[in-house]
Amino acid sequence: MAWLAVQALVIVVLFAPMSVSVETFASHALPVSLAAIASVPAELAVIWLAVRLRGWRFADYLALVWPDRRFLILGLFCIAVLLPLIDLSSYLSGQSIVPDFMRDLYRTARRSNTIWLLAIAVIVAAPLAEELVFRGFMFRGLLSARVGAWGAILIPSTIWTGMHIQYSPFYLMQILALGLLFGWLRWRSGSTALPLVLHAIVNLGSLIEVAFIVEGLS
Repeated sequence: MAWLAVQALVIVVLFAPMSVSVETFASHALPVSLAAIASVPAELAVIWLAVRLRGWRFADYLALVWPDRRFLILGLFCIAVLLPLIDLSSYLSGQSIVPDFMRDLYRTARRSNTIWLLAIAVIVAAPLAEELVFRGFMFRGLLSARVGAWGAILIPSTIWTGMHIQYSPFYLMQILALGLLFGWLRWRSGSTALPLVLHAIVNLGSLIEVAFIVEGLS
């Protein structure tokens, strides 16, 4: 709630005076980037408070430890295999390899000279916020509940996928596949740092891919 509230506040305060549509805001890199970056401290503050009230150390509860090397290698191998398969599935099904939303973000970032800000939002802010919520905080709580390990993997992944409403159902299935992979690696490695790093790498690859496609087309 704090995470979403700050995002909404950023958009209202900075961009409400401008007479543009909601759709324009939702696909413009500047408000999207600023909202994503500004909301991270609020989210982390709420999680920190909840964890401390239960008597845990923040890093311990969220499993912010560096993973064993074998799990890091396994994670890198998994995304090295999965990402080309995702692109191949898009190509074979007649879908665009890069969703229109990402193209619009990149184009507006280029026009406003804020590609650097978009990069911070996509590669740093989004993975940090999302992984600490879903594979960190939520996973830990669900793991000790009746749903067990597989529920702790599936439920956060499903909610995380549902947050990406800017994408069509086809791309949501790809996001779900990534979420399940991140959740499984979080479980097996005992480290939230692992999916966080992999998430950042995936987003970096996506940003490079969209830049290559948009610049090539233009």
